[in-house]
Amino acid sequence: MHFTISLAQMNIRFGKPQENLKKAVQMIENTAADGASAVILPELWSSGYDLENAGRHAGHSPEILAELQRLADTHRICIGGSLLESAAGGLFNAFTWIAPQAVPQVYRKVHLFRLMAEDQWLTPGSQMCAVQAPWGKSGLAVCYDLRFPELFRRYALDGARAFILPAEWPARRSEHWKILLRARAIENQCFLLAANCVGSSPKDQFGGCSALVSPWGEVLAEGSSSEEMVLSARLDTDLLDQAREFMPVFQDRRPDVYT
Repeated sequence: MHFTISLAQMNIRFGKPQENLKKAVQMIENTAADGASAVILPELWSSGYDLENAGRHAGHSPEILAELQRLADTHRICIGGSLLESAAGGLFNAFTWIAPQAVPQVYRKVHLFRLMAEDQWLTPGSQMCAVQAPWGKSGLAVCYDLRFPELFRRYALDGARAFILPAEWPARRSEHWKILLRARAIENQCFLLAANCVGSSPKDQFGGCSALVSPWGEVLAEGSSSEEMVLSARLDTDLLDQAREFMPVFQDRRPDVYT
């Protein structure tokens, strides 16, 4: 089966949630008009890493999520991306997956990125989260999580067919981004849908290159390193089945040796 996926590679306006929401709405409506099954927004797309004001930004997230739910219901499209969230006595970097006429599902970022002081302002999540996307079970992760292969292998062993990853990945480590995206896809024989941002914050320049990677590690579509854009590509689920049939990696695992 074929599904059109859109990655919204935004230039996030630092600390400007209303400006970012207006832009996101336009991107979502445009992709819906083109027949996309889902659109993925970047990490902390409404605020950027304005963590000193995380509590204030988290206070606006419920109304932002309500608008995304309205768009999902109206256009019959799934929407994903991370926002700051206030819950359970803490502040989280929360990836919310919104499907039409469904209860949103939330993954709270497990690995906080100390190089951008995330660990000083936010609370780490403690649970994985997989969702039933139109193309099958998909594991959710956020940016720095990409450096932790154990998370992705656990998703794959639990039946995931794709990983979805919003990010604010700095330009100076773009080669790491590209290599790790392909590695996580290849080693788990899964699709990887990764939406990064472009532009800059007071401390960082972001590297774009949002990508949809196949279970063979082929980059099916890749965004610019510097330009804001919506990147769309077709996901063919037959590719995954073919890869797993040809090379049955999971049948050849030896957990008795290394776990």
